[in-house]
Amino acid sequence: MSLEIIRDARAYCSQVRQFTYELAWRPERHLVAGTQFELRSHCLRAFHSWRFVWMEVDGADVTFRWKIDPSPAEMWANRAHVLLRAKLPYGARRGQPIILRLRAIPPIWAGVDTTLSVWTLDLPNAFEPASPAPEAGCEGSACTLTVAAGAVERVSVYSSPMPGANGRVRTLLVPEDRFGNPSRLQQPAACRLSWGGRSREVTLQGSVTVQLTAPLATARAVLSIPQDALAPGENIANAQSAGANLLVTGNPVWPVPSDGLRAAFGEFHWHTEFSADGQRSITQALAAARDDLNLDFAAPGDHNPTAEQWQATTAALEDANQPDEFATFFGWENGTDRGHENYYFSVANHPLVCGGSADITGGRPDTLTERLRGLYASNNFLAVPHHTNAVAETRRIEDDTPYWYPYPWGAPEPYIRLAEIMQCRGNQEREEYDDAWRGWHQHNQASIQQALALGHHIGFSGGTDNHCGYPGRAWAEEGLGLHSPKSVILTGAWVPHLERHAVLDALAARHTWAVWDTRALVQFSINGALAGDELIVRPGAALNAQLRLSAEDSLQAVELVSEGTIIWSASYSQMDIELEIPLAPAKNSTYIYLRALQRNGGIIYASPVFITVK
Repeated sequence: MSLEIIRDARAYCSQVRQFTYELAWRPERHLVAGTQFELRSHCLRAFHSWRFVWMEVDGADVTFRWKIDPSPAEMWANRAHVLLRAKLPYGARRGQPIILRLRAIPPIWAGVDTTLSVWTLDLPNAFEPASPAPEAGCEGSACTLTVAAGAVERVSVYSSPMPGANGRVRTLLVPEDRFGNPSRLQQPAACRLSWGGRSREVTLQGSVTVQLTAPLATARAVLSIPQDALAPGENIANAQSAGANLLVTGNPVWPVPSDGLRAAFGEFHWHTEFSADGQRSITQALAAARDDLNLDFAAPGDHNPTAEQWQATTAALEDANQPDEFATFFGWENGTDRGHENYYFSVANHPLVCGGSADITGGRPDTLTERLRGLYASNNFLAVPHHTNAVAETRRIEDDTPYWYPYPWGAPEPYIRLAEIMQCRGNQEREEYDDAWRGWHQHNQASIQQALALGHHIGFSGGTDNHCGYPGRAWAEEGLGLHSPKSVILTGAWVPHLERHAVLDALAARHTWAVWDTRALVQFSINGALAGDELIVRPGAALNAQLRLSAEDSLQAVELVSEGTIIWSASYSQMDIELEIPLAPAKNSTYIYLRALQRNGGIIYASPVFITVK
């Protein structure tokens, strides 16, 4: 192999730690004096995520080093992903080792490895300055710098929000590094898991899955970890100290409600290696959704997948789909310079597949409305706009214009049933808010409230838009670093049962809520109409909101919002509330939705109830 690692730093996920590598490149042919060569990264996501602090080459003159913190425009301009360029003043003989030393800060995503390769820029024998220097990849000149999870710094207890079809509550106990990558304790720890007034011993080192009995009332699993079982380099930062033990409390779990609907959590806006700017496979991504975060449903949103990529996508989704356990469905993203929206459907050969029989492979959402409206008349699908009020951070070098602009909300369309109210680029609910609500893009006149004011009847979803094949996990580096080191955004849905068509029907019915850094459970209704429903009343009719909410911390703020105005608010020291809230009598057609803020920063949104007065 012509490029190999002779000193492997064995990097782990970090935002600051530097790891030093030594590589040896052995050319497979003689190189004349003055030959230049380049070291390149294999894909955009790895190129973006790995930061190289310092690079040098023995016996060569380095003529170019990639910046540690390039601007987005510079990143896009370096389309060959060149990290280093050097000239060999005396050439090199075949097989003669050329030593490269690199110091890098790896990404926060375990498995987002970078493959490096060597390319030569050969001088013609005549040494004519006007002659172009052809480039060539050196055969076998590839090596991979890997990044693994760091030491355990937290343990998460992820319970299904309600019992499954088997009457049990699937619960994952997951040791994680500070960024949420599943990790392992150095030694097995004898822990105790408390649930429903009983406890059991659990040996924890890597991830553990347990099945718990159905609760009779709201319950939260509690894992007790002996402090002396941890190595000096390990910690459980999300635990509470209780004498010799550390206690980690899981998310709230409800019994099956009387109306027969089951709460489910999922994420359906994430990217894989099938997106030009993504990484990790769809198989890895789906496994992470089910076995790392204990999600109930998932679907990808890769950019304009090719026919071959779509075939692989559908095969992976079919393999992962398990009725009553884990539901998958189909989707892709249409991203343009004037708005991004994703399309979702329940059959793999839907006409709206990118390049399918509907012949939609891209195009601005506001120019596709007539075609999509006609398609929707005979084919069910769901369109979900995202980062509607954001402007691209990436700008073109030639004129400093952003690569994309806010979403072009127009007249309401029947196929737009949901909008992503929260994602990696922050909260998109309104035009202005304080930092607690994480609304980093403001005053772009394309917020969710703007869409509601235009008459759109849209429910709320939460997506990540991450490009690293980890459903649910938000980018820590987005939003100017305002995320916590480990951040998760999900969509909750009320489903009759956990099955592909039922999940999509629940999403289309807007029976949803969105959560950020919490798995709070929310049942919100007005006069019995569930969040997302249409409620028709007479003028002057009494309106009463019903609210049941179980959070993961005390509630700093619980608010009802109508037409951009808070019409009711309260604060609670407890995590579980159940309320009947009298509202003003019906006067005009309107909408009312719920939002809540936990003391620990978690954010909750329940879809609106749309009220028609006539």
